[in-house]
Amino acid sequence: MVSFTKRVLGIATALAVGLPVGMASTMAAAETMRLAHIYQPDSPSGIGFQKFADLAEEYTGGDVTVKVFPSGQMGSMRDIFTSLKSGAVDLSVVAFPILADSVPEYAVITSGYTFRDKEHLTAVLNNPDFGGAWSAKLLEETGVRLLGSYYYGIRVVSVGGKPFHNPAEASGIKIRAVPNPMSLAVISGLGANPTPMPFSEVFIALNQGVIDGQENPYPTIWAQKFYEVQTHIIETFHQINFAGIAVSEAKWKRLSSEQQDALQKAADDAMAVATAETLAHEERLRAQLVEKGMSIIPESELDIDAFRASVLKAVSAEFEGKVWPEGLLDQISKVQ
Repeated sequence: MVSFTKRVLGIATALAVGLPVGMASTMAAAETMRLAHIYQPDSPSGIGFQKFADLAEEYTGGDVTVKVFPSGQMGSMRDIFTSLKSGAVDLSVVAFPILADSVPEYAVITSGYTFRDKEHLTAVLNNPDFGGAWSAKLLEETGVRLLGSYYYGIRVVSVGGKPFHNPAEASGIKIRAVPNPMSLAVISGLGANPTPMPFSEVFIALNQGVIDGQENPYPTIWAQKFYEVQTHIIETFHQINFAGIAVSEAKWKRLSSEQQDALQKAADDAMAVATAETLAHEERLRAQLVEKGMSIIPESELDIDAFRASVLKAVSAEFEGKVWPEGLLDQISKVQ
């Protein structure tokens, strides 16, 4: 994990001080592209996507201009993906659970305790037999080309009462679940009682005691002010979340090979910036949540082996040989 963090921070620093990276094409026709995402411009994701727009123009010598539409101006994540497939937008953030509707294997990206760390997940996405094959299938099925991905955060559990340290202690605790099969399986595996609920209802449900807790990355806990209705954070670190950047293949084919190379480099560098921003943001928010009065139960005080075994058992029962090929979890575990 250290080498990965140093690498992305190093790239972000190099870009910030304007080290030369020149990838301009002087012969290609100028293009304007529209990029849509749901994040605030000053969030780690928002900063990363704006960096992509800036670098795209820089690396193409001004031949490609990317106009960014942040903050859900183009609709929800699913709305944006529909627009990307139709060509109504040219570039966008993509969520792997949504991609899984077209390529079921992508569901494994949000599987609990499946990846050792961020580097492992990145290696799987870069592996030609896994991420490479999935992205090729995505292109064939949807006309969407995945350009890259970035670390969006790691999920923890918050509760308003007594914290738990192992699956047995979590029994009977009602934890809000994202209304999808993976979230239900993971929370069941943690030992809790998964309670599907729209995200917009979570704060009120926590405040009224309809549910006991929820699970999300630190930035979401902070942004939604869950510290006002929760007392403890349990660092289960049960899911590593990544998001991606993708382009409409129809638009991609209109670009010259030099422009394509430049945009790919812009995506690689900008996603490294988004990752670095997220890592720094998580550290800041952890301290700020403590200042707001929340108590944090660190990973070292939890029976992570018990959580991992229980979650993987629940996920395997629901997904292995049904949603994705039998043995996929074992194959992924061997990727270095």
